[in-house]
Amino acid sequence: MTPYRRQMYPANWRDLALACKIRANWKCEHCGVSQFDIRESRRGTPYFVYLAAAHRYPFQESNPNPELLCLCPSCHGKLDYQHKQSRERVKLECLKHLKALVTLGIVAIKAST
Repeated sequence: MTPYRRQMYPANWRDLALACKIRANWKCEHCGVSQFDIRESRRGTPYFVYLAAAHRYPFQESNPNPELLCLCPSCHGKLDYQHKQSRERVKLECLKHLKALVTLGIVAIKAST
């Protein structure tokens, strides 16, 4: 995690992450793979599984008591992708509403020069 991203998490993040992994008995809560199991990447390269604590819900980084899931890299990536898609849908809906407000003349947008 980059130093910038580290500032977004609570000071006790390491303790929270460790507690999450212990609670899950060091297994991914989605697929059941264990810490240090050996898996193969899509390209056929073997790798050790290192579990991570992941936020169940997006935008909880600064929450001192976040709801965490113990996930393998593959499941963590899928969850992050779902969160990203959700944010994009919200942005699209906001733009649709803004367009409707502009069309109805309720909101005016000034062109920047």
